[in-house]
Amino acid sequence: MSENSMSAFLDPHNALKRKALLAILSLIILGSIIGSIVERLRPNPFPINLIMPPLLGITSLLLFMRLSRKPESLQQVSRILILGGICLIGYPTIFFTIKAFSSPTATLVAILPPVTSCLFLLTMGILIFLRPQQLLGTAAIAWFATAAPILTYLFLHPAELNTPRGLDLVISLGPATGVQIAFTLFYARLQSIVDRLYTERLQYYSKVIERQSIRQQAMEQAFTQIHNGPLQTLALLLRDVQQEQVTSPQLLQRLGELNAEIRLVGRSLTEEGYVENKPAMELEFLEPTNEHILRLGEGTCIELDRPLHNLLHEVYALTLKRNLPYFSTIQVKVRNFAPLIHPYLTLEMKRDLCLWLEEALCNVGKHAQGVTRIVVTGQQRKEDYVLTVKDNGSGFKLGQEQQGTNQCNLLAQRLGGQFRRESLPKGGTICELSWPIRR
Repeated sequence: MSENSMSAFLDPHNALKRKALLAILSLIILGSIIGSIVERLRPNPFPINLIMPPLLGITSLLLFMRLSRKPESLQQVSRILILGGICLIGYPTIFFTIKAFSSPTATLVAILPPVTSCLFLLTMGILIFLRPQQLLGTAAIAWFATAAPILTYLFLHPAELNTPRGLDLVISLGPATGVQIAFTLFYARLQSIVDRLYTERLQYYSKVIERQSIRQQAMEQAFTQIHNGPLQTLALLLRDVQQEQVTSPQLLQRLGELNAEIRLVGRSLTEEGYVENKPAMELEFLEPTNEHILRLGEGTCIELDRPLHNLLHEVYALTLKRNLPYFSTIQVKVRNFAPLIHPYLTLEMKRDLCLWLEEALCNVGKHAQGVTRIVVTGQQRKEDYVLTVKDNGSGFKLGQEQQGTNQCNLLAQRLGGQFRRESLPKGGTICELSWPIRR
């Protein structure tokens, strides 16, 4: 996920940082007001001391208002505050150091403001609010801008170095700041390790979810292939046996055909890679190796790389050639598949739509008793594309093909569309699937 998208949604960690930064800005504003009043009351204040506190307060107030109104600007506000802190601490430090160098009477330990506490707070802010890869460089810049001029001056003026204020400045800006930077490096390294572990864990769970999705798709496709192939043959065979319309030789022949269909489906699923062949500790559900191929229930394989309307034409022609009882009574066949204006469909969506059309046609051949006319169309209606299979047979019976209806509803849900199947007032059944062309 990119930095911009991450900043758009504050996780609990960033929300806590935002609250802390708002509190820090509030304290800075309060401190700036107090500092401005104190400097105004002093008898002979330096002009820079009269400018810096109000400038810091106004800047902090503007940053406070922006962060309050736009929580996603956390990184931007923290960077501006740190950069401003380096400038507002570094400029007075350099100013007073130059003044001490150039003046024979002024001493740095006497005129220097309390910058050590400000540098400590700045280093803590760098540690908390910046990313690990930015910590070392920013801390080094802050140290060179604030501590380096003071230490250089003190080492060149041993008399001031030996004063209590001078020793305090050397220890605070030297070893103590070095320890802070060491802690900063340690924290950066630790945070980098934690981020890497988090990323690896996130990738692991993403792979698990992806494998589960592939398993689900594989099971749905396997069910559809079995439903549109061997189960259709088995249903017809059971009906003929119950009605005593099949002889023993015919029964054996049709059982042999059913056995061949089942074996063909099993072989096609195995060849397409719907097997789990990884070790138990590293289960990896393989993606289909023939993802561009669709196997219809009657055994024909078609390429999915072509436009959808061409695929629907081929599925229609191949399915109506199947040996289903009520296909033979159809006298009028009307079909028309209009091209999609915005063909955004993936191979997986094309596969599902072709299997849906095959099942709808098979239901006509298996259940539409007395059918003489079938109309199969695919056309665009406003912002939707609508697939329709309509016949004038005996009509749809409630409870018929309930499992297939559930699968159709799931397909419509995945496409963001709607599915309906109902009997027509003048006899027959309409089966319709629609989905938005632009999603």
